[in-house]
Amino acid sequence: MIKKITALALLMVFACVSSQALFAGQAGTADLAFNRRFIQKLKPMMPYEQLVKIIGSEGSKSGEDKQSKTPKVHYHWDGARKSALDVKVDAGKVVDATVTSPKSKKFPLGKNAD
Repeated sequence: MIKKITALALLMVFACVSSQALFAGQAGTADLAFNRRFIQKLKPMMPYEQLVKIIGSEGSKSGEDKQSKTPKVHYHWDGARKSALDVKVDAGKVVDATVTSPKSKKFPLGKNAD
């Protein structure tokens, strides 16, 4: 009886941990809330891979501008508390970004919006 309970408890713990591992780092989602403080951490021309490390997941590709010499790719993340981040990447570098905060305010990259 104790072995069955122990096995069931271990199975439940494994199921909870493995489901979190499956959804953690899913492209286009983030556990953090994007806000003015977050956008201030970003710098123009920072590598996209550095941004991914900060967020913890890759963005979902939301568009591509193929008219320029190097294609510009648009990425989107849904963050906590209904926040969002939209980024434009050119040749692997962040060239533009906009945060939509939990209060639905928009903060662009490089602007000191209050």
